Amino acid sequence: MRVLGIETSTRRGSVALWDAGTLVLALDHDKPNSHAEALLPLVARLFAETGISKSSLERIAVGTGPGSFTGLRVGIALGEGLALGIGVPLVGVGSLEAMARALPDPKRPCVAVLDAGRGELFVAAFGPDGVELVAPCAIPVAEACARLLGVEALKNAIVVGEGAAKLGAALEVRRGPELDLPHASVVAALGSLRDPERSPPDPFYVRGAGATLPDLPPSPLSPSASSHSPPTPSPHEDDS
Repeated sequence: MRVLGIETSTRRGSVALWDAGTLVLALDHDKPNSHAEALLPLVARLFAETGISKSSLERIAVGTGPGSFTGLRVGIALGEGLALGIGVPLVGVGSLEAMARALPDPKRPCVAVLDAGRGELFVAAFGPDGVELVAPCAIPVAEACARLLGVEALKNAIVVGEGAAKLGAALEVRRGPELDLPHASVVAALGSLRDPERSPPDPFYVRGAGATLPDLPPSPLSPSASSHSPPTPSPHEDDS
């Protein structure tokens, strides 16, 4: 299956072409707040350098977050426009999952961590088989390490993501271009396996864009689900 991947949930924007189980080419930029200007030229360059026509695509996959509100809107809107114009399905892939699934030859659980701003981290965890162990959530930096260590299934977990630097030295961290931040190459690979009916390209913000927070279920990382309460709303989202 020939899939175009798009990932814009963080400061890095990336596009990738996946064909018949192989990465053909991936391109990215690392200019903050530049997705709207940089993404289309990257897509054009991708097809120019590979010599592959957009009309030959069979699917488009986009990273759905959590992450930058503006970045997600730009990437998903581009994916929607291309999918509509070509007439192919558009599927969504969680950005934290893309980071965790980029871990080579996984034999242990993987926790993906991104800096969420406002003193919080975006966190999600997956088993070696890709099964979600902890759904994406935002937790305070000061509590993150203790909460992760308190989850039995994550006792020997590997941690990936730039945000892992804020956890301290108690957990094993792996680094790499596709592990530090989500990348379109993994989004495309995972997207090739998804059922479009079950993987809509809906942005997953975890928390609200303004002063009203979504009514989320208790985080599985909370010490007690019964005592869980949402964080105090902030009037502005860190959208870096």
